[in-house]
This record gives sequence, C-alpha cells and structure tokens, in this order.
Amino acid sequence: MDERFSDAPESSVRNSTHAVWSEYQESPTADNTIDQHYKRTGTRKSGRRATVSSSSSKKMSRQTPRVSSDGRKFSSEVFALTYGALVAQLLKDYENDDEVNKQLDKMGYSMGVRMIEDFLARTNVGRCHDFRDTADIIAKNGFKTFLGITPNVTNWSSDGKEFSLIIDNNPLTEFVELPENHTSLSFSNVLCGALRGALEMVQMEVEVWFVQDSLKGDDTTEIRLKFIKKLEDALPDGED
Repeated sequence: MDERFSDAPESSVRNSTHAVWSEYQESPTADNTIDQHYKRTGTRKSGRRATVSSSSSKKMSRQTPRVSSDGRKFSSEVFALTYGALVAQLLKDYENDDEVNKQLDKMGYSMGVRMIEDFLARTNVGRCHDFRDTADIIAKNGFKTFLGITPNVTNWSSDGKEFSLIIDNNPLTEFVELPENHTSLSFSNVLCGALRGALEMVQMEVEVWFVQDSLKGDDTTEIRLKFIKKLEDALPDGED
C-alpha cells in the first residue's frame, strides 16, 4: 500500500491521488517507473487477478503492466494498479460500500477540477456549442487523453440532455474481481466524480452515475450523464 494513502485524512488522500496520476502521466522510463512503484507499495509482480476487499490491501496483485511504445498507455495502467490499492485501503478504513462510493466520487471530483486545465491546454479544443459537442469531446478527447480509451456515446434522451458512455474495456477494472460481500461497491466511481468536477469548471452542472458495470456481471460498463443547468462563475464545491 502506498504510504501516501495510509491513515491519511480525506483531503490528503484526494491530493495524493491527483499527485500519483500526475506523476505517472509523464513517466520517462517504463521499467524504472514500475520498479519504483513496486518498491514503494510492496506489490509483487504476479499473474493473479486482484481481489478488492477490506482485508486485501496487502494481498492486492496485478499483472505486470504491458510496456508498449505508447507511454500514456503505460501510465494509465500504472495508475490503475495504484487506484486498486487506494480502493482497498478505503474499504479497510470505512468497511461500508456506500461510504466508499461517496469518497471515490469526492476524490474524482477533486481530480476533475484540477485536470480540466491540463486537458484544455493539451488538446486545445474549442468551445462546445451544445451537450452533444460536450459528449464527443469527453469520449474522443477526455478519456483518450487520460485513460487511453474511447467510449461510445449513445442512448441520447429525446431532449438531448442525457446520454450514456459505453466502456468496453475499463482500464481501472481490467484485473480486478469484486468479492461477494462488496456487491454495492462502485469500484470506478472516481470516473463519475472526475466528469462532474471537470464539467463544473466549464460551467456545466451534471449528474453522473453508473447504469451498468461489467465488474458486477453486466454485459458492458455504462456511465450516464445528465445535464442539469449552466452555471454562473463560481468556485467549485467545498472551496470558499
């Protein structure tokens, strides 16, 4: 378990999560990065699948990330490994799936608020004219930039204010299994929070939730987004 996540207050954990992501975004050398991570977390290279439970933080294992020519792909895999250890620690701390879901959403929100500026600087995307433009940018640019995947945008509501992101291969759950006593856990709830935080910074209030989750036996993973209203200039939640 990463020492930065152990026995840390909520705000510290959120900041540490963002710091870990930023660190691996620019990993210069794949071999050095993974070796440093194993030394820091005590996680051993293994071919077993990871099981997330309140007592599994020391047992967490994951296949060694595949080193490809795409450094960003590697970075997202290392982040996924670290994220799994974080979820295991939260389960140990709270021992309640619903509370862990809330904490993951809060962490994701904090990350989204901070990552949107980096995203806009990297992609140089233009202003969105409507929610459909927003959906395309989220899928084709946002997820691609930070997780190396491109979800499908589908299931639009008749008023154009709701849509779904279909994720065929969620990198956060690729080597994870949920034990039977954690069926209420939304393992990837950090994604919902990140989307909510990032869109709030561009003056959109949205609701984000999981409709389906392949980790729970569904055929696919589906995240639903609903546009609530356009926001006036304001500080994000929790900041004065």
